[in-house]
Amino acid sequence: MPGFLRKARNAVGSPKVLHNEQNIVRAEGALRYNEDLLPSPPEDRKWRWQHYFAYYLTMTFSPSSYNLGATLISIGLAWWHGMIAAVIGSAILTVLVVLNSRGAIKYFIGFPVYVRAAAGVRGASLYILVRAIVAIIYFATQTYYGGRITSVFMRGIFGNGYNNIPNHLPASAGITSRDLLSFFLFWMVQMPVMFIHPKVLRHLFVVKAVYTTIALFGVLGWAISANGGTLGNFDYTTKQARLSGSALVWPMIQAVNAVMGALAPVLINQPDIARYGHSYKDVTWSQGFGILISKVLVMFLGTATTSAATNVLGESYWNVWDLYDAILDKYWSHGARAGMVFASFGMMLAILITNAGSNSLPVGADLTGLFPRWLTIVRGQILCAVLAPLLVPWKIIANAASFLTFLGSYTVFLMPICACMIVDYWSVRRGNFHVPSLYVDSPKAPYTYYKGWNLRMLAAWVAGVAFTVHGVAGSLDPDSVATASKNMYKLGFVLSFSMGGLVYYVLCLIWPPPTLPEGEVRELRFEEMAANEGFFDHESVATITGVVEGEEVESGSTQYYSAHGKEDKV
Repeated sequence: MPGFLRKARNAVGSPKVLHNEQNIVRAEGALRYNEDLLPSPPEDRKWRWQHYFAYYLTMTFSPSSYNLGATLISIGLAWWHGMIAAVIGSAILTVLVVLNSRGAIKYFIGFPVYVRAAAGVRGASLYILVRAIVAIIYFATQTYYGGRITSVFMRGIFGNGYNNIPNHLPASAGITSRDLLSFFLFWMVQMPVMFIHPKVLRHLFVVKAVYTTIALFGVLGWAISANGGTLGNFDYTTKQARLSGSALVWPMIQAVNAVMGALAPVLINQPDIARYGHSYKDVTWSQGFGILISKVLVMFLGTATTSAATNVLGESYWNVWDLYDAILDKYWSHGARAGMVFASFGMMLAILITNAGSNSLPVGADLTGLFPRWLTIVRGQILCAVLAPLLVPWKIIANAASFLTFLGSYTVFLMPICACMIVDYWSVRRGNFHVPSLYVDSPKAPYTYYKGWNLRMLAAWVAGVAFTVHGVAGSLDPDSVATASKNMYKLGFVLSFSMGGLVYYVLCLIWPPPTLPEGEVRELRFEEMAANEGFFDHESVATITGVVEGEEVESGSTQYYSAHGKEDKV
Protein backbone atom coordinates (compact mmCIF):
# COMPACT_ATOMS: atom_id res chain seq x y z
CA MET A 1 0.00 0.00 0.00
CA PRO A 2 1.42 3.49 -0.83
CA GLY A 3 2.93 5.27 2.14
CA PHE A 4 0.52 8.16 1.95
CA LEU A 5 -2.38 5.71 2.41
CA ARG A 6 -0.85 3.49 5.09
CA LYS A 7 -1.58 6.09 7.74
CA ALA A 8 -4.76 7.15 9.51
CA ARG A 9 -7.19 4.52 8.25
CA ASN A 10 -8.05 3.09 11.68
CA ALA A 11 -9.08 6.33 13.30
CA VAL A 12 -11.08 8.24 10.77
CA GLY A 13 -12.31 11.59 11.96
CA SER A 14 -10.57 11.65 15.34
CA PRO A 15 -8.95 14.98 16.25
CA LYS A 16 -6.70 13.44 18.88
CA VAL A 17 -3.66 15.40 17.73
CA LEU A 18 -2.90 18.26 15.41
CA HIS A 19 0.85 17.71 15.58
CA ASN A 20 2.87 14.63 16.39
CA GLU A 21 6.24 13.01 16.12
CA GLN A 22 5.85 12.56 12.35
CA ASN A 23 5.24 16.28 11.95
CA ILE A 24 1.72 15.71 10.60
CA VAL A 25 -0.30 18.90 10.97
CA ARG A 26 -3.96 19.16 10.09
CA ALA A 27 -4.68 22.25 8.05
CA GLU A 28 -6.27 25.35 9.49
CA GLY A 29 -9.94 25.76 8.62
CA ALA A 30 -10.54 22.02 8.22
CA LEU A 31 -14.07 21.05 7.21
CA ARG A 32 -16.16 18.34 8.79
CA TYR A 33 -15.79 14.95 7.23
CA ASN A 34 -16.44 11.28 7.89
CA GLU A 35 -14.99 8.08 6.51
CA ASP A 36 -17.25 8.05 3.46
CA LEU A 37 -15.90 11.45 2.40
CA LEU A 38 -12.25 10.43 2.64
CA PRO A 39 -10.45 8.91 -0.36
CA SER A 40 -11.34 5.25 -0.75
CA PRO A 41 -8.53 3.06 0.64
CA PRO A 42 -7.08 0.26 -1.53
CA GLU A 43 -9.05 -2.42 0.32
CA ASP A 44 -12.31 -0.79 -0.85
CA ARG A 45 -11.35 -0.63 -4.53
CA LYS A 46 -12.93 -3.90 -5.59
CA TRP A 47 -15.28 -2.94 -8.43
CA ARG A 48 -14.16 -4.77 -11.58
CA TRP A 49 -15.24 -4.42 -15.21
CA GLN A 50 -18.14 -6.84 -14.81
CA HIS A 51 -19.58 -4.76 -11.99
CA TYR A 52 -19.48 -1.54 -14.03
CA PHE A 53 -20.88 -3.31 -17.07
CA ALA A 54 -23.73 -4.73 -14.97
CA TYR A 55 -24.26 -1.36 -13.26
CA TYR A 56 -25.15 0.45 -16.48
CA LEU A 57 -26.91 -2.57 -17.91
CA THR A 58 -29.21 -2.61 -14.89
CA MET A 59 -29.72 1.16 -14.68
CA THR A 60 -31.63 1.00 -17.95
CA PHE A 61 -33.80 -2.00 -17.11
CA SER A 62 -36.58 -0.08 -15.39
CA PRO A 63 -40.23 0.73 -16.23
CA SER A 64 -39.44 4.29 -17.32
CA SER A 65 -36.80 3.11 -19.82
CA TYR A 66 -39.00 0.21 -20.96
CA ASN A 67 -41.79 2.68 -21.71
CA LEU A 68 -39.53 5.07 -23.65
CA GLY A 69 -40.55 3.39 -26.90
CA ALA A 70 -44.16 4.38 -26.26
CA THR A 71 -43.09 8.00 -25.83
CA LEU A 72 -41.22 7.99 -29.13
CA ILE A 73 -44.05 6.32 -31.03
CA SER A 74 -46.48 8.88 -29.61
CA ILE A 75 -44.53 11.68 -31.33
CA GLY A 76 -44.67 9.96 -34.70
CA LEU A 77 -41.47 7.90 -34.80
CA ALA A 78 -41.16 4.28 -35.90
CA TRP A 79 -39.74 1.64 -33.60
CA TRP A 80 -36.45 1.52 -35.52
CA HIS A 81 -36.02 5.26 -35.09
CA GLY A 82 -35.75 4.49 -31.38
CA MET A 83 -32.93 2.04 -32.13
CA ILE A 84 -31.01 4.73 -33.99
CA ALA A 85 -31.63 7.25 -31.22
CA ALA A 86 -30.40 4.71 -28.66
CA VAL A 87 -27.14 4.16 -30.55
CA ILE A 88 -26.45 7.88 -31.01
CA GLY A 89 -27.36 8.74 -27.43
CA SER A 90 -25.31 5.84 -26.07
CA ALA A 91 -22.23 6.96 -27.99
CA ILE A 92 -22.43 10.46 -26.50
CA LEU A 93 -23.15 9.10 -23.02
CA THR A 94 -20.15 6.77 -23.21
CA VAL A 95 -17.79 9.66 -23.91
CA LEU A 96 -19.17 11.70 -21.00
CA VAL A 97 -19.07 8.75 -18.60
CA VAL A 98 -15.42 8.04 -19.39
CA LEU A 99 -14.48 11.72 -19.09
CA ASN A 100 -16.23 12.12 -15.74
CA SER A 101 -14.83 8.87 -14.33
CA ARG A 102 -11.13 9.49 -14.77
CA GLY A 103 -10.63 11.98 -11.93
CA ALA A 104 -12.45 9.76 -9.44
CA ILE A 105 -10.46 6.63 -10.34
CA LYS A 106 -7.22 8.60 -10.12
CA TYR A 107 -7.94 10.28 -6.77
CA PHE A 108 -10.61 7.91 -5.35
CA ILE A 109 -12.99 10.59 -4.11
CA GLY A 110 -16.78 10.70 -4.44
CA PHE A 111 -18.97 13.36 -5.97
CA PRO A 112 -19.50 15.52 -2.83
CA VAL A 113 -15.73 16.02 -2.55
CA TYR A 114 -14.91 15.85 -6.26
CA VAL A 115 -17.25 18.71 -7.15
CA ARG A 116 -15.53 20.99 -4.60
CA ALA A 117 -12.62 21.43 -7.01
CA ALA A 118 -14.81 23.23 -9.54
CA ALA A 119 -17.54 24.62 -7.28
CA GLY A 120 -15.60 25.57 -4.16
CA VAL A 121 -15.69 23.89 -0.78
CA ARG A 122 -18.84 25.80 0.21
CA GLY A 123 -20.44 26.26 -3.20
CA ALA A 124 -20.47 22.51 -3.77
CA SER A 125 -23.43 22.27 -1.40
CA LEU A 126 -25.72 23.94 -3.95
CA TYR A 127 -25.05 21.37 -6.66
CA ILE A 128 -25.16 18.49 -4.20
CA LEU A 129 -28.58 19.68 -3.03
CA VAL A 130 -29.92 19.99 -6.59
CA ARG A 131 -29.01 16.38 -7.33
CA ALA A 132 -30.26 15.05 -3.98
CA ILE A 133 -33.72 16.61 -4.31
CA VAL A 134 -34.28 15.14 -7.77
CA ALA A 135 -33.03 11.71 -6.68
CA ILE A 136 -35.30 11.56 -3.63
CA ILE A 137 -38.38 12.36 -5.74
CA TYR A 138 -37.40 9.78 -8.34
CA PHE A 139 -36.77 7.21 -5.62
CA ALA A 140 -40.34 7.74 -4.45
CA THR A 141 -41.87 7.42 -7.92
CA GLN A 142 -39.79 4.33 -8.75
CA THR A 143 -40.97 2.78 -5.47
CA TYR A 144 -44.55 3.40 -6.58
CA TYR A 145 -43.79 1.60 -9.86
CA GLY A 146 -42.34 -1.22 -7.78
CA GLY A 147 -45.61 -1.38 -5.88
CA ARG A 148 -47.60 -1.68 -9.09
CA ILE A 149 -45.56 -4.64 -10.31
CA THR A 150 -45.75 -6.13 -6.80
CA SER A 151 -49.54 -6.26 -7.22
CA VAL A 152 -49.06 -8.53 -10.24
CA PHE A 153 -46.54 -10.63 -8.32
CA MET A 154 -48.95 -11.09 -5.40
CA ARG A 155 -51.86 -11.86 -7.74
CA GLY A 156 -49.82 -14.61 -9.37
CA ILE A 157 -49.07 -16.17 -5.97
CA PHE A 158 -52.37 -15.72 -4.11
CA GLY A 159 -54.79 -15.59 -7.02
CA ASN A 160 -57.55 -13.13 -7.76
CA GLY A 161 -58.38 -12.83 -4.10
CA TYR A 162 -55.45 -10.40 -3.78
CA ASN A 163 -56.37 -8.67 -7.03
CA ASN A 164 -59.92 -8.10 -5.78
CA ILE A 165 -59.07 -6.61 -2.39
CA PRO A 166 -61.89 -4.12 -1.66
CA ASN A 167 -60.95 -0.50 -2.11
CA HIS A 168 -61.71 1.73 0.87
CA LEU A 169 -59.96 4.84 -0.42
CA PRO A 170 -61.69 7.69 -2.26
CA ALA A 171 -60.86 8.39 -5.90
CA SER A 172 -59.13 11.60 -4.80
CA ALA A 173 -56.48 9.49 -3.03
CA GLY A 174 -54.98 8.57 -6.40
CA ILE A 175 -54.40 4.96 -5.31
CA THR A 176 -56.45 1.91 -4.35
CA SER A 177 -56.20 -0.03 -1.10
CA ARG A 178 -54.62 -2.95 -2.96
CA ASP A 179 -51.96 -0.83 -4.63
CA LEU A 180 -51.23 1.01 -1.38
CA LEU A 181 -50.64 -2.33 0.32
CA SER A 182 -48.40 -3.39 -2.56
CA PHE A 183 -46.48 -0.12 -2.32
CA PHE A 184 -45.60 -0.73 1.30
CA LEU A 185 -44.81 -4.40 0.65
CA PHE A 186 -42.29 -3.37 -1.99
CA TRP A 187 -41.01 -0.58 0.25
CA MET A 188 -40.37 -3.08 3.06
CA VAL A 189 -38.62 -5.53 0.73
CA GLN A 190 -36.50 -2.66 -0.57
CA MET A 191 -35.48 -1.32 2.82
CA PRO A 192 -32.80 -3.92 3.71
CA VAL A 193 -30.88 -2.99 0.54
CA MET A 194 -30.54 0.54 1.90
CA PHE A 195 -28.26 -0.83 4.61
CA ILE A 196 -25.74 -2.07 2.03
CA HIS A 197 -22.68 0.10 1.40
CA PRO A 198 -21.83 0.85 -2.26
CA LYS A 199 -18.55 -1.03 -2.05
CA VAL A 200 -20.62 -4.22 -1.46
CA LEU A 201 -23.63 -3.30 -3.59
CA ARG A 202 -21.75 -4.21 -6.77
CA HIS A 203 -22.75 -7.88 -6.47
CA LEU A 204 -26.47 -7.07 -6.71
CA PHE A 205 -25.99 -5.36 -10.07
CA VAL A 206 -24.64 -8.59 -11.53
CA VAL A 207 -27.55 -10.61 -10.10
CA LYS A 208 -30.10 -8.18 -11.48
CA ALA A 209 -28.41 -7.99 -14.89
CA VAL A 210 -28.69 -11.75 -15.32
CA TYR A 211 -32.14 -12.40 -13.84
CA THR A 212 -33.97 -9.38 -15.28
CA THR A 213 -32.55 -9.94 -18.77
CA ILE A 214 -33.72 -13.56 -18.72
CA ALA A 215 -37.17 -12.53 -17.43
CA LEU A 216 -37.68 -9.85 -20.12
CA PHE A 217 -36.57 -12.17 -22.90
CA GLY A 218 -38.84 -14.85 -21.46
CA VAL A 219 -41.90 -12.61 -21.82
CA LEU A 220 -40.80 -11.63 -25.33
CA GLY A 221 -40.43 -15.32 -26.22
CA TRP A 222 -43.92 -16.06 -24.94
CA ALA A 223 -45.39 -13.14 -26.91
CA ILE A 224 -43.69 -14.31 -30.12
CA SER A 225 -44.90 -17.88 -29.58
CA ALA A 226 -48.46 -16.76 -28.84
CA ASN A 227 -48.36 -14.56 -31.96
CA GLY A 228 -47.58 -17.48 -34.23
CA GLY A 229 -43.80 -17.16 -34.11
CA THR A 230 -43.54 -13.56 -35.32
CA LEU A 231 -42.90 -10.17 -33.76
CA GLY A 232 -45.86 -8.66 -35.58
CA ASN A 233 -45.68 -5.60 -37.81
CA PHE A 234 -45.01 -3.08 -35.02
CA ASP A 235 -48.41 -1.49 -35.39
CA TYR A 236 -49.94 -0.41 -32.13
CA THR A 237 -53.43 0.48 -31.00
CA THR A 238 -52.08 3.85 -29.87
CA LYS A 239 -52.38 5.30 -33.37
CA GLN A 240 -50.15 8.18 -34.37
CA ALA A 241 -49.37 9.54 -37.82
CA ARG A 242 -45.90 8.41 -38.93
CA LEU A 243 -43.50 11.23 -39.75
CA SER A 244 -41.12 11.25 -42.68
CA GLY A 245 -38.61 13.48 -44.41
CA SER A 246 -37.75 16.80 -42.82
CA ALA A 247 -40.56 16.35 -40.29
CA LEU A 248 -38.40 13.70 -38.58
CA VAL A 249 -35.56 16.06 -37.68
CA TRP A 250 -36.75 17.54 -34.41
CA PRO A 251 -38.56 14.42 -33.16
CA MET A 252 -35.33 12.45 -33.70
CA ILE A 253 -33.37 15.09 -31.82
CA GLN A 254 -35.96 14.88 -29.06
CA ALA A 255 -35.57 11.08 -29.04
CA VAL A 256 -31.77 11.26 -28.68
CA ASN A 257 -32.19 13.83 -25.92
CA ALA A 258 -34.66 11.52 -24.11
CA VAL A 259 -32.27 8.57 -24.34
CA MET A 260 -29.41 10.60 -22.85
CA GLY A 261 -31.55 12.41 -20.29
CA ALA A 262 -32.49 9.17 -18.56
CA LEU A 263 -28.89 8.76 -17.37
CA ALA A 264 -28.17 12.42 -16.58
CA PRO A 265 -28.31 11.95 -12.78
CA VAL A 266 -25.95 8.98 -12.94
CA LEU A 267 -23.49 10.96 -15.07
CA ILE A 268 -23.24 13.61 -12.37
CA ASN A 269 -22.57 11.13 -9.61
CA GLN A 270 -20.20 9.02 -11.65
CA PRO A 271 -17.40 9.63 -9.11
CA ASP A 272 -19.50 7.92 -6.43
CA ILE A 273 -19.00 4.55 -8.13
CA ALA A 274 -15.76 5.18 -10.03
CA ARG A 275 -13.95 5.78 -6.72
CA TYR A 276 -14.32 2.07 -5.91
CA GLY A 277 -12.77 0.89 -9.19
CA HIS A 278 -9.83 -1.49 -9.09
CA SER A 279 -8.19 0.20 -12.07
CA TYR A 280 -8.95 2.78 -14.73
CA LYS A 281 -9.44 0.18 -17.45
CA ASP A 282 -12.21 -1.38 -15.35
CA VAL A 283 -14.34 1.78 -15.62
CA THR A 284 -13.90 2.66 -19.30
CA TRP A 285 -14.92 0.19 -22.02
CA SER A 286 -17.09 -1.82 -19.60
CA GLN A 287 -19.36 1.15 -18.93
CA GLY A 288 -19.47 2.09 -22.60
CA PHE A 289 -20.60 -1.38 -23.64
CA GLY A 290 -23.05 -1.48 -20.74
CA ILE A 291 -24.68 1.76 -21.85
CA LEU A 292 -24.84 0.85 -25.54
CA ILE A 293 -26.15 -2.68 -25.07
CA SER A 294 -28.69 -1.74 -22.41
CA LYS A 295 -30.14 1.27 -24.25
CA VAL A 296 -30.60 -0.59 -27.53
CA LEU A 297 -31.75 -3.78 -25.82
CA VAL A 298 -34.42 -2.22 -23.61
CA MET A 299 -35.73 -0.16 -26.53
CA PHE A 300 -36.06 -3.32 -28.61
CA LEU A 301 -37.59 -5.37 -25.79
CA GLY A 302 -40.21 -2.73 -25.07
CA THR A 303 -41.30 -2.17 -28.67
CA ALA A 304 -41.01 -5.82 -29.80
CA THR A 305 -42.85 -7.30 -26.82
CA THR A 306 -45.65 -4.77 -27.13
CA SER A 307 -45.89 -5.40 -30.89
CA ALA A 308 -46.21 -9.17 -30.55
CA ALA A 309 -48.56 -8.92 -27.55
CA THR A 310 -50.79 -6.41 -29.33
CA ASN A 311 -51.88 -9.00 -31.87
CA VAL A 312 -52.49 -11.52 -29.08
CA LEU A 313 -54.25 -9.32 -26.52
CA GLY A 314 -55.93 -6.88 -28.90
CA GLU A 315 -54.47 -3.82 -27.21
CA SER A 316 -51.04 -2.23 -26.79
CA TYR A 317 -49.86 -2.33 -23.18
CA TRP A 318 -46.72 -0.26 -22.61
CA ASN A 319 -46.64 -0.45 -18.82
CA VAL A 320 -45.22 -3.82 -17.81
CA TRP A 321 -47.73 -4.27 -14.96
CA ASP A 322 -50.65 -3.62 -17.35
CA LEU A 323 -49.17 -6.13 -19.82
CA TYR A 324 -48.65 -8.81 -17.19
CA ASP A 325 -52.12 -8.26 -15.75
CA ALA A 326 -53.65 -8.55 -19.23
CA ILE A 327 -51.81 -11.83 -19.79
CA LEU A 328 -53.23 -13.19 -16.52
CA ASP A 329 -56.71 -11.99 -17.45
CA LYS A 330 -56.70 -13.84 -20.76
CA TYR A 331 -54.58 -16.90 -19.96
CA TRP A 332 -55.40 -17.59 -16.33
CA SER A 333 -53.76 -20.90 -15.45
CA HIS A 334 -51.09 -22.35 -13.21
CA GLY A 335 -48.53 -21.94 -15.99
CA ALA A 336 -49.48 -18.33 -16.67
CA ARG A 337 -49.38 -17.51 -12.97
CA ALA A 338 -45.96 -19.07 -12.54
CA GLY A 339 -44.64 -17.24 -15.60
CA MET A 340 -45.93 -13.87 -14.45
CA VAL A 341 -44.54 -14.41 -10.94
CA PHE A 342 -41.13 -15.08 -12.50
CA ALA A 343 -41.38 -12.10 -14.86
CA SER A 344 -42.79 -9.65 -12.32
CA PHE A 345 -40.12 -10.59 -9.78
CA GLY A 346 -37.54 -9.77 -12.44
CA MET A 347 -39.01 -6.30 -12.87
CA MET A 348 -39.31 -5.86 -9.09
CA LEU A 349 -35.62 -6.71 -8.84
CA ALA A 350 -34.89 -4.28 -11.68
CA ILE A 351 -36.68 -1.42 -9.94
CA LEU A 352 -35.16 -2.22 -6.55
CA ILE A 353 -31.56 -2.29 -7.78
CA THR A 354 -32.07 0.69 -10.08
CA ASN A 355 -33.42 2.63 -7.12
CA ALA A 356 -30.41 1.62 -5.05
CA GLY A 357 -27.85 2.44 -7.72
CA SER A 358 -29.20 5.60 -9.33
CA ASN A 359 -31.25 7.17 -6.53
CA SER A 360 -30.54 6.11 -2.95
CA LEU A 361 -26.77 5.73 -3.44
CA PRO A 362 -26.39 9.28 -4.84
CA VAL A 363 -28.70 10.63 -2.14
CA GLY A 364 -26.63 8.87 0.53
CA ALA A 365 -23.43 10.31 -0.89
CA ASP A 366 -24.97 13.77 -1.32
CA LEU A 367 -26.40 13.93 2.20
CA THR A 368 -23.04 12.79 3.55
CA GLY A 369 -21.45 15.77 1.82
CA LEU A 370 -24.08 18.14 3.23
CA PHE A 371 -24.28 16.73 6.78
CA PRO A 372 -21.08 14.75 7.46
CA ARG A 373 -21.47 15.09 11.23
CA TRP A 374 -24.69 13.10 11.28
CA LEU A 375 -24.96 11.14 8.05
CA THR A 376 -22.91 8.48 6.31
CA ILE A 377 -23.74 7.02 2.89
CA VAL A 378 -25.75 4.19 4.45
CA ARG A 379 -27.62 6.52 6.80
CA GLY A 380 -28.40 8.79 3.84
CA GLN A 381 -29.73 5.84 1.85
CA ILE A 382 -32.00 4.86 4.74
CA LEU A 383 -33.25 8.43 5.10
CA CYS A 384 -34.02 8.53 1.37
CA ALA A 385 -36.16 5.40 1.72
CA VAL A 386 -37.94 6.74 4.80
CA LEU A 387 -38.86 9.94 2.96
CA ALA A 388 -40.32 8.11 -0.05
CA PRO A 389 -43.83 7.40 1.37
CA LEU A 390 -44.03 10.93 2.75
CA LEU A 391 -43.90 12.30 -0.80
CA VAL A 392 -47.08 10.33 -1.68
CA PRO A 393 -45.75 9.53 -5.18
CA TRP A 394 -49.10 8.11 -6.33
CA LYS A 395 -50.56 11.61 -5.97
CA ILE A 396 -47.68 13.09 -7.97
CA ILE A 397 -48.20 10.57 -10.78
CA ALA A 398 -52.01 10.61 -10.73
CA ASN A 399 -52.72 14.32 -10.46
CA ALA A 400 -49.63 16.28 -11.44
CA ALA A 401 -48.74 15.63 -15.06
CA SER A 402 -47.42 19.18 -15.35
CA PHE A 403 -45.19 18.61 -12.32
CA LEU A 404 -43.78 15.43 -13.87
CA THR A 405 -43.11 17.36 -17.07
CA PHE A 406 -41.23 19.96 -15.11
CA LEU A 407 -39.39 17.26 -13.20
CA GLY A 408 -38.34 15.81 -16.53
CA SER A 409 -36.43 19.02 -17.15
CA TYR A 410 -33.89 18.09 -14.48
CA THR A 411 -31.34 17.42 -17.21
CA VAL A 412 -30.96 21.14 -17.90
CA PHE A 413 -30.17 21.68 -14.22
CA LEU A 414 -27.71 18.80 -13.97
CA MET A 415 -25.77 18.85 -17.22
CA PRO A 416 -24.08 22.23 -16.69
CA ILE A 417 -22.71 20.77 -13.44
CA CYS A 418 -21.36 17.77 -15.32
CA ALA A 419 -19.83 20.03 -17.98
CA CYS A 420 -18.04 22.18 -15.42
CA MET A 421 -16.63 19.11 -13.67
CA ILE A 422 -15.28 17.69 -16.94
CA VAL A 423 -13.83 20.98 -18.20
CA ASP A 424 -12.31 21.73 -14.80
CA TYR A 425 -10.53 18.37 -14.61
CA TRP A 426 -9.38 17.93 -18.22
CA SER A 427 -8.70 21.51 -19.35
CA VAL A 428 -8.39 23.90 -16.42
CA ARG A 429 -6.40 21.75 -13.94
CA ARG A 430 -5.08 19.27 -16.48
CA GLY A 431 -5.92 16.37 -14.21
CA ASN A 432 -4.28 17.73 -11.05
CA PHE A 433 -6.06 17.83 -7.68
CA HIS A 434 -4.47 18.58 -4.33
CA VAL A 435 -6.66 16.26 -2.28
CA PRO A 436 -6.01 17.67 1.25
CA SER A 437 -7.14 21.12 0.05
CA LEU A 438 -10.56 19.67 -0.84
CA TYR A 439 -11.17 19.31 2.91
CA VAL A 440 -10.05 22.82 3.88
CA ASP A 441 -11.79 26.19 3.92
CA SER A 442 -8.78 28.47 4.13
CA PRO A 443 -7.68 31.52 2.10
CA LYS A 444 -4.48 29.66 1.26
CA ALA A 445 -6.31 26.65 -0.22
CA PRO A 446 -6.94 26.57 -3.99
CA TYR A 447 -10.61 25.54 -3.70
CA THR A 448 -11.77 28.26 -1.33
CA TYR A 449 -12.15 30.89 -4.08
CA TYR A 450 -14.50 33.63 -2.82
CA LYS A 451 -15.76 32.61 0.63
CA GLY A 452 -15.84 29.00 -0.49
CA TRP A 453 -17.69 29.68 -3.77
CA ASN A 454 -16.26 29.51 -7.28
CA LEU A 455 -18.22 32.27 -8.97
CA ARG A 456 -17.01 31.07 -12.37
CA MET A 457 -18.92 27.80 -12.00
CA LEU A 458 -21.95 29.55 -10.52
CA ALA A 459 -22.13 31.82 -13.57
CA ALA A 460 -21.62 28.87 -15.92
CA TRP A 461 -24.35 26.84 -14.22
CA VAL A 462 -26.83 29.72 -14.38
CA ALA A 463 -25.97 30.30 -18.05
CA GLY A 464 -26.42 26.62 -18.93
CA VAL A 465 -29.79 26.42 -17.16
CA ALA A 466 -31.12 29.75 -18.44
CA PHE A 467 -30.15 28.92 -22.02
CA THR A 468 -32.68 26.08 -22.25
CA VAL A 469 -35.02 26.04 -19.25
CA HIS A 470 -37.44 28.51 -20.82
CA GLY A 471 -38.55 25.67 -23.09
CA VAL A 472 -40.15 23.91 -20.11
CA ALA A 473 -43.11 26.25 -20.49
CA GLY A 474 -43.61 24.89 -24.00
CA SER A 475 -43.97 21.37 -22.62
CA LEU A 476 -46.66 22.56 -20.22
CA ASP A 477 -48.45 24.85 -22.68
CA PRO A 478 -47.42 24.53 -26.36
CA ASP A 479 -48.74 28.00 -27.17
CA SER A 480 -46.90 29.81 -24.38
CA VAL A 481 -43.48 30.06 -26.08
CA ALA A 482 -42.09 30.34 -29.60
CA THR A 483 -41.19 27.30 -31.69
CA ALA A 484 -37.48 28.13 -31.38
CA SER A 485 -37.73 27.95 -27.60
CA LYS A 486 -39.45 24.56 -27.72
CA ASN A 487 -36.83 23.24 -30.14
CA MET A 488 -34.01 24.43 -27.90
CA TYR A 489 -35.58 22.52 -25.04
CA LYS A 490 -35.62 19.38 -27.19
CA LEU A 491 -31.84 19.83 -27.32
CA GLY A 492 -31.75 20.54 -23.59
CA PHE A 493 -29.19 17.86 -22.71
CA VAL A 494 -26.63 18.95 -25.31
CA LEU A 495 -27.25 22.69 -25.15
CA SER A 496 -27.19 23.00 -21.35
CA PHE A 497 -24.02 20.90 -21.22
CA SER A 498 -22.31 22.83 -24.01
CA MET A 499 -23.27 26.27 -22.71
CA GLY A 500 -22.25 25.49 -19.13
CA GLY A 501 -18.91 24.02 -20.22
CA LEU A 502 -18.15 26.85 -22.65
CA VAL A 503 -18.91 29.64 -20.18
CA TYR A 504 -16.84 27.93 -17.48
CA TYR A 505 -13.87 27.44 -19.82
CA VAL A 506 -13.92 31.07 -21.02
CA LEU A 507 -14.20 32.45 -17.48
CA CYS A 508 -11.25 30.29 -16.38
CA LEU A 509 -9.19 31.61 -19.30
CA ILE A 510 -9.96 35.17 -18.27
CA TRP A 511 -9.73 34.50 -14.54
CA PRO A 512 -7.50 31.44 -14.02
CA PRO A 513 -8.22 29.58 -10.78
CA PRO A 514 -5.36 28.31 -8.58
CA THR A 515 -4.39 24.65 -8.81
CA LEU A 516 -2.13 24.31 -5.77
CA PRO A 517 -2.11 25.81 -2.26
CA GLU A 518 -0.58 29.24 -1.75
CA GLY A 519 3.20 29.05 -1.70
CA GLU A 520 3.34 26.01 -4.00
CA VAL A 521 4.50 27.28 -7.37
CA ARG A 522 5.36 24.68 -9.98
CA GLU A 523 4.47 23.62 -13.50
CA LEU A 524 2.52 20.38 -13.39
CA ARG A 525 2.38 17.81 -16.12
CA PHE A 526 -0.99 16.28 -16.96
CA GLU A 527 -2.12 14.26 -13.91
CA GLU A 528 1.25 14.64 -12.22
CA MET A 529 -0.47 14.84 -8.83
CA ALA A 530 -2.22 11.53 -9.55
CA ALA A 531 1.04 9.66 -9.11
CA ASN A 532 0.63 10.14 -5.33
CA GLU A 533 -3.18 10.22 -5.51
CA GLY A 534 -3.30 13.96 -4.88
CA PHE A 535 -0.83 14.18 -1.99
CA PHE A 536 2.59 15.81 -1.84
CA ASP A 537 5.46 13.55 -0.78
CA HIS A 538 5.30 14.71 2.84
CA GLU A 539 1.50 14.33 3.05
CA SER A 540 -0.90 11.47 3.68
CA VAL A 541 -4.52 10.92 4.66
CA ALA A 542 -3.29 11.93 8.11
CA THR A 543 -2.95 15.45 6.70
CA ILE A 544 -6.73 15.44 6.46
CA THR A 545 -7.54 13.51 9.64
CA GLY A 546 -4.68 14.54 11.92
CA VAL A 547 -4.26 10.92 13.03
CA VAL A 548 -1.43 8.51 12.28
CA GLU A 549 -1.49 4.73 12.13
CA GLY A 550 -1.39 2.98 15.49
CA GLU A 551 -2.58 5.95 17.51
CA GLU A 552 -5.03 5.20 20.27
CA VAL A 553 -8.40 6.91 19.99
CA GLU A 554 -11.37 7.05 22.25
CA SER A 555 -13.95 4.40 21.42
CA GLY A 556 -17.71 4.46 21.73
CA SER A 557 -18.33 7.52 19.61
CA THR A 558 -17.78 8.77 16.12
CA GLN A 559 -15.64 11.88 16.11
CA TYR A 560 -15.32 14.69 13.62
CA TYR A 561 -13.33 17.86 13.19
CA SER A 562 -15.26 21.06 13.16
CA ALA A 563 -14.20 23.96 11.00
CA HIS A 564 -12.64 25.54 14.08
CA GLY A 565 -10.42 22.61 14.92
CA LYS A 566 -12.51 21.55 17.89
CA GLU A 567 -13.53 18.01 18.68
CA ASP A 568 -17.16 17.05 18.13
CA LYS A 569 -18.82 13.79 19.12
CA VAL A 570 -22.02 12.28 17.81
